[in-house]
Amino acid sequence: MPPLRDSSNNVTKAIRLERRGFLTTVTRGLALSYANCAVALAQTSGGSVTGELQTGSGTLHLEGRLKSGMLTLDADEFLDRADRSVIVHSKLDSTKLYSAMFSYQQDLTVFALFHDNDHSTTMVLSDSDNPKNGRLVVFNDNQAPQIYDFDKSKIMDTEDPKDIRDVNDKVPDLVGNRMKAAFTWQELESVFGSDPALLAFMRGKKTNHHPSEKNKLLEWNCHLLSMVPGSTLSLVWVGM
Repeated sequence: MPPLRDSSNNVTKAIRLERRGFLTTVTRGLALSYANCAVALAQTSGGSVTGELQTGSGTLHLEGRLKSGMLTLDADEFLDRADRSVIVHSKLDSTKLYSAMFSYQQDLTVFALFHDNDHSTTMVLSDSDNPKNGRLVVFNDNQAPQIYDFDKSKIMDTEDPKDIRDVNDKVPDLVGNRMKAAFTWQELESVFGSDPALLAFMRGKKTNHHPSEKNKLLEWNCHLLSMVPGSTLSLVWVGM
């Protein structure tokens, strides 16, 4: 999609294209989840029930104390060839948190959703016309979408969400009406990153958040979503 222009007509066209991509990604994610559930819970018509644990799915439960309180985390994963979806339900003391992502074709396009306190932030990440830049579309609740292009290299060198800037030096709103973050992805990694259950859940493919120079730009979407306030996705991302 070409860069946004000042005319309202071009902006409208751009938003329509982004919404179309957004709906396509969501549909694929739902189809993947339901397809895996159907396979994992197969039932015969003769009154008997058969079940099979699929290697393409998995569940995880973690508990640990953060500076802000006790965090419990339950994750479900679904795999289908180059597509992957993860849903994470968490509870920080009495606050319920929700993080979910669907990755299409090994992170070529990523759909993510964050939810707490009856408010949500929805994101779609993809490549742009410039291979060095990535594109982000953000929906906070039912507000109009925000559209940004980011220098992938600069995103990978950013550690604090307050320092996130797009190519036009704009600051994206990655929180909306959700609560302010009570933890960072670095703290999550420190508390849970080497847990044996997590490493088993990730089948030895968990990112260490320090990819080689060759693969550095391939993890820009992982790094950006890890920095989103309230996100728990840093723990369940596959490394390149």
